[in-house]
Amino acid sequence: MAYQTGSATDIADLIGDLFTFATGLTTTPWTQDELDTLQGTLHRGDCYVTFRWDDTVETDLGLYQSLGWTTSTAAHQMPDDSGNGDTGGVVSTGRRVTFGSAGPYTAYHFFAGEGDEPYIYVVVEVSSGVYRHFGFGNIKKFGTWTGGEFVYGHILATFALDSPTSSAHQFLLDGLGSSVADMGTMHVEDLSWQDVDEKWVVFGNTSRANGGQDRAGEQRGVFIGTSRCGLAYYLSTIRYTEGTALKLITPVQVWDFDQAAAPDTYAFMGEMADIGIVNMHAFTPGQEITVGTDTWMVFPWVRKRYEQDDEQESWNAGVAYKKVT
Repeated sequence: MAYQTGSATDIADLIGDLFTFATGLTTTPWTQDELDTLQGTLHRGDCYVTFRWDDTVETDLGLYQSLGWTTSTAAHQMPDDSGNGDTGGVVSTGRRVTFGSAGPYTAYHFFAGEGDEPYIYVVVEVSSGVYRHFGFGNIKKFGTWTGGEFVYGHILATFALDSPTSSAHQFLLDGLGSSVADMGTMHVEDLSWQDVDEKWVVFGNTSRANGGQDRAGEQRGVFIGTSRCGLAYYLSTIRYTEGTALKLITPVQVWDFDQAAAPDTYAFMGEMADIGIVNMHAFTPGQEITVGTDTWMVFPWVRKRYEQDDEQESWNAGVAYKKVT
């Protein structure tokens, strides 16, 4: 694992630093396929992630996932594109990170896994105490199946700023988000319910039949991520106290979800590496905590605050990232 922190003047500066970090990793560097003033692509193995932004309304960052890269090609037209991401000029719809500000950004934190499941997680402190998260890489798979590469953004709906569990938001590998076009995606092939040309699933609160289509018109399935739902999430509401010394970090799990069965059926597919949901009650944003021999950094989903006054807040909900410098 590797870690880097710094600050950024705007989205272009943030992406420039991210690409330098990703391509400079010692053990498993990512390959830079392109990087210009409005678009850039990184890949490692079959995980291709393309970023796109606008240089006049630079408040949202579009994220795209594909299985290849072609020069001089629009972000949403890369080979085997997953189907999520804005196809217009200014990034304002689809999967993205809604920073709500063009910068400068107070700080960023890059976390990279360099083992068998490479990943990069990004935390951006947009302004003092206000955060956004996005990431890409490979999950720790359970069983033998093709795929596991993911990309996710962070959408904070302006009409639900003080409601962290609103289905209008998108966060990590999610299980509550309701907008299919905004959801995180994962490369998945050869499952029993897939046709031969189907390659993608989305993460959110919808049925398999409503997963939408990839850019080639193939049906996508639906997985559940436990960042905002499920037993792992509910366990994370348990607070750390000096009396118990409990520092509970619950993993973000990945489940195949079939609503067509009676009753609904779930199949465990794996979990995200070196990340978990944590209660922020006793912790400050950016604090380092020790669990066994590991050091973790904890951040609010959005902002550690509970006022219910239509301002950005996520109560005590937090994310913990394993840190190695």
